[in-house]
Amino acid sequence: MTRAMRVLHCPTDTGGHPSGLSIAERSLGVESRVVVARRSWMGFHVDRDLGLGGRSAARRLLGRAVCALREARRHDVIHFNFGQSFLPRICSAGIDLPLLRAAGRTLFMTWQGCDARQTAYCRAHFADSCCGHRQGPGLCHEGLDAGKRRGIAFVSRFVHRMFCLNPDLLAVVPGAEFLPYASVDPDDLQAVPPTGAPGTIEIVHAPTSRLIKGTDLVESAVRTLQARGADIRLTLVEGLPRDEAMRLYRRADIIVDQMHVGWYGGFAVEAMAMAKPVVCFLRDSDLARIPGAMRSELPIVSADATSLVDVLASLVRDRAGLAGIGTAGRRFVERWHHPRRIAARMIELYRDPARRYWDQPPGA
Repeated sequence: MTRAMRVLHCPTDTGGHPSGLSIAERSLGVESRVVVARRSWMGFHVDRDLGLGGRSAARRLLGRAVCALREARRHDVIHFNFGQSFLPRICSAGIDLPLLRAAGRTLFMTWQGCDARQTAYCRAHFADSCCGHRQGPGLCHEGLDAGKRRGIAFVSRFVHRMFCLNPDLLAVVPGAEFLPYASVDPDDLQAVPPTGAPGTIEIVHAPTSRLIKGTDLVESAVRTLQARGADIRLTLVEGLPRDEAMRLYRRADIIVDQMHVGWYGGFAVEAMAMAKPVVCFLRDSDLARIPGAMRSELPIVSADATSLVDVLASLVRDRAGLAGIGTAGRRFVERWHHPRRIAARMIELYRDPARRYWDQPPGA
């Protein structure tokens, strides 16, 4: 009897993507685990937390090295996340990657955002981004760019395949493929589309980072519309227990996601799975990097800093149409973001890394 493939996702649970993918892989018969150096505050499922947060640099390095030795023996495929391997690149430039490759392990890397995104590139090519616009500051600075480029180049020499969860990253991660978020299972969420009934329109915004999410733009747009007489209310969801946050999401008529990145986040996927209309800044050049079929079905209503007021005003006027947008969002998540569809395709690639994810879209 052939034993099941053994897959390890590590060393972070950033955005819940490794956790969602691992759970889906297990449901398809693969022995898949998530091991993290330090569990994130968002409480995503992990199988083992090394608990290295708050430890000294030496203890963190030792803990990661011991984990590398132990886990490498147990797994056939090691799927790294957030641009990190077991050992930091400052330690002999992540020397575990060539050793793991030489030991016959299949290695994957998924880049998720700030691990690869570079300030100089963003400022040169984008009018607005989470790395700052051409006239203002952002989340990162150009002093980090060279290290990111070196890391990407080194990783690309030893892993079999690389993926990017945000399409803008493909410009700075040569050879990578776009991969949809696998962090939300729509089967776990009830669709609660807006009713279109008379009354106050509830706009919900959840700023895990106010800078990235553009919370100031959202608050300003809502104040402008309220001054014009619009019957709307803005609810900011910050620092709440998940049950309370989900209650607020369920009662939303419109959800506004991030306004600077140029792409939508895992929160938008969750909102679409609940059949909520989502507003988000979608950069045209990023849309051009995803498959045409996915692009044509994307139901997110795009808005930027200059158009957000008008976009929200249009949605508020057509409250009867909100449910249709929300229902389209639910269908979109079921087709393009369902973790089991993504996992089924990834398992094929684990077995044959020479194949490409989009050679056969999930569910095709």
